[in-house]
Amino acid sequence: MSNPLLPAVSVPVGGLNYTLRFDFESIAEAEEIVDRPLITGLRPQDIRTPKIRLVQAMFFAASHYDQPSLTFDEAKKLITRETLPHIWPKVLEAWTASNAEPEPHEMEDAARVDGASEF
Repeated sequence: MSNPLLPAVSVPVGGLNYTLRFDFESIAEAEEIVDRPLITGLRPQDIRTPKIRLVQAMFFAASHYDQPSLTFDEAKKLITRETLPHIWPKVLEAWTASNAEPEPHEMEDAARVDGASEF
């Protein structure tokens, strides 16, 4: 079941629609692939002129939440010279949305839905 507090961004690639979401685990997955910390934020050069591996890693990690059967090799094949300019802004949109603090009423609603409790 999807986390109602986890923002989602949709991006069509290769005739399929991929849902992108970042949670703590997906960020860790992307960090492992690119071998550098991302939790502290992306550098300005990453945003303007990203390395292909960064785009691949972040697309895969964000896609994996809703498409768990997608492999990194499959995700890499989706990132091409033609698709990168379309995919990267959507990855950044999902990244930005995941870093936004939820409104207090959203947290209360999610707790009622999931039976979650705060620490």
